[in-house]
Amino acid sequence: MAGDFIGLQQPIGEGGIRTVNFFNGRLLKGSDLGREQAARREADARIGQAMGDGVAYGLDVSFAGKIAPGNRPAARVRAGLAVNREGRTLRLAHDVLLALGREAAVGATVACLFDDCPGLSEGAYVVGQGLFLLTIAPAYAQEGRAQASGLDQANVRCNIDATVEGVQFRLIEIAPSHFRETTFGAANFRNHIAYRAFGTGVTATWPENLLGVAPRDDDLIAELRPHGLGDAEVPLALLAFTGSFDHLFTDNWCVRRRVAPPDARSVFANLSAPRRASVGEAMFRQFQTHIDELAGTGRVIAPATARGQFRYLPPAGILPWITDRAVADFFAGMTVRGPVHINAPSVEPLLRESLVAPAISSDSAEAVWLYRVAETAMAQPSAAPVLIFASGHLPYRADARFDLFHWDYANYALIP
Repeated sequence: MAGDFIGLQQPIGEGGIRTVNFFNGRLLKGSDLGREQAARREADARIGQAMGDGVAYGLDVSFAGKIAPGNRPAARVRAGLAVNREGRTLRLAHDVLLALGREAAVGATVACLFDDCPGLSEGAYVVGQGLFLLTIAPAYAQEGRAQASGLDQANVRCNIDATVEGVQFRLIEIAPSHFRETTFGAANFRNHIAYRAFGTGVTATWPENLLGVAPRDDDLIAELRPHGLGDAEVPLALLAFTGSFDHLFTDNWCVRRRVAPPDARSVFANLSAPRRASVGEAMFRQFQTHIDELAGTGRVIAPATARGQFRYLPPAGILPWITDRAVADFFAGMTVRGPVHINAPSVEPLLRESLVAPAISSDSAEAVWLYRVAETAMAQPSAAPVLIFASGHLPYRADARFDLFHWDYANYALIP
């Protein structure tokens, strides 16, 4: 029917932002100015939703030790900025030390600060064995008192000077049912959890059935959405404890994502959406942080091995301070080729191209390329040795090219 259609250039008001029309002589009430503030927030939120959710910068989480009151564990959170799924920006202005408990902060007007999520036990919180998600979310506080007119004494009690839009942190316990495929505290537990968060969409098998496979998602985080994780919250890190105060690990990048628009619920849209590259960055950064912690101050990765510590490896990564003998031990049982030399200018293009490539399964027979940087080798012993590994699904980068490779650090070309 004609009434079912919208005409060209016909204004559509549904879903629009409504602002107060100011004019001389209009009687203004507090609610009018409140409507204007709400319209501003809605406009800002729409910009945030267009950008996508995630961490813009900062907000790195590290375990600070058992330094909180009562000898309880604490975490340090760096200043930074995030955007939640509602499009709201969450800014932490300065670094904070966070006591890992669920008591509400003194003076806070939001009772849910560190409060139990639906499905969690009530009462005082003590960190025990388990896996926990740390999030940042909006919070409000009231500040100061404003002068009020004596005309309406009923409103004097509401004379709060300002409402502060701040942030709060929350811990969400992750039930063991979300990681039942592995043993808590096992050597590869951290890696397994990371790839539960990255989702099955980063594996080599995901595109095998594009007409039947589910769209990509951050599987672990998606599973937590109906179980206490709200759209107002932005995941920051996973914390694991093996006992009441025994810290196992803190991992930022398994749940942290750079700000990017959400993927459309379509497999084919997933293949070109920018979110996949942000997940690829998280895979790379998560591995580099994990391997650095394994090496420690001694800069020795051994006795860690790829198959022992990592169910999956990122499609490309860097192993610092590693000798050729240690390389053989680390990749024991896997199909590797090299090390061969590449030039330094080839390193970053290789790593950036890897951000949308599938993860390497350490249990598979797929080939993995091993590269040494020629300029690093020529600078020995002044430069620290590094090894770059890359999935065999990525183009081979070590073909010698005239006037670009040095004779003693060149390789026979595999591609004519």
